[in-house]
Amino acid sequence: MFAMSSTANDGRANSPIEVPEDIFGRVNTLCLALPEVKVRVDASLTRARSTAHSFDIRRRSFCLLVAREGRTGKPVSLLVLRADPDERDALLSIGHPFFASRAGRDRIGARLTDGTDWEEIRELVTESYRRLAPKKLTALLD
Repeated sequence: MFAMSSTANDGRANSPIEVPEDIFGRVNTLCLALPEVKVRVDASLTRARSTAHSFDIRRRSFCLLVAREGRTGKPVSLLVLRADPDERDALLSIGHPFFASRAGRDRIGARLTDGTDWEEIRELVTESYRRLAPKKLTALLD
């Protein structure tokens, strides 16, 4: 195997893909507004996948934010959430920006872009949280 150059053809440093700051900020704000949420960070070992940010309630992930390198070399931000089976099926029937996650049959993925419906993402994040949080914490949301 050969070593990759540390600079791209245009002279810029070849840095790892990361979730754009504005998208990270929005997801971070949504998740941390929920009771007792902690963030777990899994640094990437490859350029093609960003650092993964797992938003956890009592050490169980209800939301995972990661970016992958798209065909153009730019980051494609992905959010993986837990979902009720019926809701998951309904979202999958819509198609883009939703996709089936390889993380499990109770999970749904959403591609986050400039055109993302952030109110819908807020609802999905909250419902994902409700699926894992203890009743005393979900009662705080009502």
